Amino acid sequence: MTEVNEPAAKRSKKSDARQDLLLSDLLQQYGCGPIQFSGTNDALYERHLLFDDIVAPAAAGAREQFEAAARSARDVLSQRWVRTESTYDRENPKRVYYLSMEFLIGRSLTNNVTNLLLDPFVKRGAEQKNVDWLGLIKEEPDAGLGNGGLGRLAACFLDSMATMQLPAVGYGLRYEYGIFKQTIQDGWQHEQPDNWLRRQDPWEVVRPNETVEVKLNCSFEMHDGQLRPVPGRRSALIGIPFDRPVVGYGGKTINTLRLWAAAAPDYFDFQEFSRGDFVAAVAGTLAAESLTRVLYPDDGTERGQALRFEQEYFLVACSLADLLRRFRRNNADWITLPEKVAIQLNDTHPTMAVPELMRILLDDVHLGWDQAWDLAQRTLAYTNHTLLPEALEKWPLAWFEGMLPRHLEIIYEINRRLLGAVRTRFPGDEGRVQRMSLVEEGSERKVRMANMAIAGSHSTNGVAAIHSALLPAAEIHGQRPGRDVSRTLQQQDQRRHPAPLVAAGEPGALRSDHRGHWGRLGDRSRQIERAQTACR
Repeated sequence: MTEVNEPAAKRSKKSDARQDLLLSDLLQQYGCGPIQFSGTNDALYERHLLFDDIVAPAAAGAREQFEAAARSARDVLSQRWVRTESTYDRENPKRVYYLSMEFLIGRSLTNNVTNLLLDPFVKRGAEQKNVDWLGLIKEEPDAGLGNGGLGRLAACFLDSMATMQLPAVGYGLRYEYGIFKQTIQDGWQHEQPDNWLRRQDPWEVVRPNETVEVKLNCSFEMHDGQLRPVPGRRSALIGIPFDRPVVGYGGKTINTLRLWAAAAPDYFDFQEFSRGDFVAAVAGTLAAESLTRVLYPDDGTERGQALRFEQEYFLVACSLADLLRRFRRNNADWITLPEKVAIQLNDTHPTMAVPELMRILLDDVHLGWDQAWDLAQRTLAYTNHTLLPEALEKWPLAWFEGMLPRHLEIIYEINRRLLGAVRTRFPGDEGRVQRMSLVEEGSERKVRMANMAIAGSHSTNGVAAIHSALLPAAEIHGQRPGRDVSRTLQQQDQRRHPAPLVAAGEPGALRSDHRGHWGRLGDRSRQIERAQTACR
């Protein structure tokens, strides 16, 4: 009764004090120490406005307010992010590596604030400062990293794995431009460039000390104002990693989405520049940076298709080099690769992981073919997105000859052994042999990427229950009888049913989340196995 009869202003102050106490406890949980999110000159939000943008909080515009709020949220999660990675390094669990050309993640601020359980506190702070919260979050552009269902599936799996405490890393490309911005003029659609990175993204962290060199069997030069490939003249690209946090619900586990940007290795032709050909002087840089310039280059031209081919190899080469570098930090024996590494290929786009992993195991590690093939198959798994033959990805064999000749040799050997097994199982059925071959014959010989993904992996899953049910009857799947066909996890609201928050707990202790669920990091191996087949 006493509280009811209290003046409204006094009750409001008590409510604010309780909210401040809850927020303080939450920030302590994330390892942030005795700090405030906003409300004082020393709070995260105010300091970012003052020291990053050099603007008084009262004079800040909507974009500055968004960047300060996003950086403040990143400050809150940063120590849990570091602790998650430290726990993985210490415990050395099996890790999922999810390769996808798309991640349709949308806007990160609202998702991360919600998963960090900061939503009520941030909104209250916005009201106290008379900040238009809806207007603020609209300042964040949709990340131009994906377009459709393939990218949304990838983003959902990353979120779910972080919430379920599955040690995982997503790998993709850091496209400078998304697919396009749509405008309507006189009833007609007009496409405008979607330069989503025009302003600095407050979520990404560049890792210049973890770059990867990608070697190619061709280079590029300017000819009549156009960049053209020069086969046989070797060159290299540099993959620069940019990391984004993937926050599991409750904020205890924060995994990583690593995106690769392409760059040239300090390329500048001083002689060309001195002769006045300023464009040719930076041709190598233009060629390299154009690789990750656009999501889905126009495939109506051969050059656009070739750029997509180069993008796919660049993603695979960078990601495999990085994940194997992580594997080797704590594992000396390559025989344990499938026990520590699960590589999931989201559609056929990352299928060059099959010959690339074989190349590494054969040429760099010096394993025999049979052992390398066994390790590769048990490490790789594949998500199939379509069974329509006309929609399955195929690349001209000549492109492999010009840019990746060693990979083509490996593909030929995989195919020779595969077709030998098909002839043994189906004697006299040459029609089946031709249909199941990795190489499509015709006026232009092409490599069938779906066939190669199935041949080089131990598991295939569809993107819906009916899709997975159709897979065993598909002829491309009949290359390996008895292989695992998994079903894709129905995307549940993991926020309502969180798994034990174990990734960032203290060493050797039972870990619990805020709802009392318990578990140990070592107990997650079966879930990781399931995640290798796309969280079936």
